[in-house]
Amino acid sequence: MNCSQRRLFVFVSLLALLLTAKPAAQADTCPLYPLIFPGQMFTNVPTNTVVIDVFNGVLSEDFSWVTWTGALDLPTLVASLVPPGNSTNYVNPDDPTDHEVNVGDWVVGRPGVPNSIDIRDALDDLHDTDLIVPIFDQVRGTEDAPAYHVSGFVTVKVVGYHLSGKNRISVLFLGFTDCSGNGGGDGGPGV
Repeated sequence: MNCSQRRLFVFVSLLALLLTAKPAAQADTCPLYPLIFPGQMFTNVPTNTVVIDVFNGVLSEDFSWVTWTGALDLPTLVASLVPPGNSTNYVNPDDPTDHEVNVGDWVVGRPGVPNSIDIRDALDDLHDTDLIVPIFDQVRGTEDAPAYHVSGFVTVKVVGYHLSGKNRISVLFLGFTDCSGNGGGDGGPGV
């Protein structure tokens, strides 16, 4: 390789590095799944603990299904359950220009889901998948149109569910997760 070829190679390599590098301030957000749990549910719970039969609802001890865009149709929920999730479609209900789920944001909840083969298949396909989901510390709105205040993130595995009647889910708690992109905190409640 002659001197000109080496310079061109170095230039192209540096250009490729610059084009693929992220700015230092850009956060690496987590791919999230459309479930949200109360943060206090995991307080003082050791990792690798199964939390059994968490009911779907708007109470402080209930889980909820969420929608990243506000759309409540079943195909949108099913698409959000396909790995790696599609939380990149998120639209903050208080700031339509915000498309990244962070601590302090609100996410729109949805009523329970029907005992649908599509939802069951999607949940069954996630059986061995570590899911990162938001946790909440406040609920606002009505039972038919709730919103949840994100207080952190956890990693869980779905180990069981029951969709007929009042939805309920059982998860293996794998720990708090930092989705801030800054390396600080543990993603736990109050972070």
